[in-house]
Amino acid sequence: MGYNSGGEYHLEFVPVKRLVAFAVAFLLTACASVGDVTPPTIQLSNTRLVSAGLLSQQLQLQIRIGNPNDFDIPLNGLSFTLDVNGESFAEGLSDESVTIPRLGYATMSVDGSTNTLNLIRQLMALDGRDKIAYRLHGRAFVDGIAGSIAFPFDRKGELSLPAPARPGKDPGSGTVRTFVPSV
Repeated sequence: MGYNSGGEYHLEFVPVKRLVAFAVAFLLTACASVGDVTPPTIQLSNTRLVSAGLLSQQLQLQIRIGNPNDFDIPLNGLSFTLDVNGESFAEGLSDESVTIPRLGYATMSVDGSTNTLNLIRQLMALDGRDKIAYRLHGRAFVDGIAGSIAFPFDRKGELSLPAPARPGKDPGSGTVRTFVPSV
């Protein structure tokens, strides 16, 4: 900003050009540092049958999310597919927001659904097994400067099935088996 020889006030565009150059340099630096971000780790920590109908069942999954970075991660949603014994079993979504602390963990509850055919197929495949293989995969959505960023995740593991109680040994138990992730 300054005055010209006629005493009129005018704007100089040099500082604006410097501001634009600074902004571009800042964005390039920010983009370069995004490569240093390690995606969060996601694992299944618990499952629970919420409701069962004739054609579909509603599940609630507890997901444990780990942040290996030296800064908090603001997670704002999750979409997933749960495969059991190599077969698609359930799908789900969550719009729950949670901040995973730096170098820490957070738990998120996600709703999922399965259909009766998938459930029957898996129950028939149990056949005395005490463990079943699972794969949890999908996308975790993280708040970013320019909106939400999707990080893919893929976690494999095993679910332990507690053995049903023998009749007469523990009345009232053993009629329902629950999925418990192996450690």
